[in-house]
This record gives sequence, C-alpha cells and structure tokens, in this order.
Amino acid sequence: MDQADSLRNLFAKREAKDKLIDCRNKLYEAILVGNHDNIDFFMAELDQAQRHFEECINKEKT
Repeated sequence: MDQADSLRNLFAKREAKDKLIDCRNKLYEAILVGNHDNIDFFMAELDQAQRHFEECINKEKT
C-alpha cells in the first residue's frame, strides 16, 4: 500500500465515522422531539452507516 492509498483509507474512515455520528444525532433528535414518523427511517440510515463504517475499519486491517 502506498502513501496515497493510506490517505484515501484514512479519509474514507473519517467520512464514514462522521456519517455514523450524524445519523446517530438525527435519530436521537427525532426521539427527543417525538418525531415517531421518521424513527424507522433514521434507524435504517444508522444501520447502513454502521455497516459502512465497519467495512472501512475491516479494510484497514486486511
């Protein structure tokens, strides 16, 4: 792996982490304000972001 690949992996991992945090915050906010119509959508979005983050982490280990 060259330096450019390392940087790409680092940025991909950071973006995936930021997306995960953003999804978690949206879900938390929906729960707080009682916006029950969007909770299922935000749960699905959070699950997808979690999977993507885990893929980025596992890519780094291989």
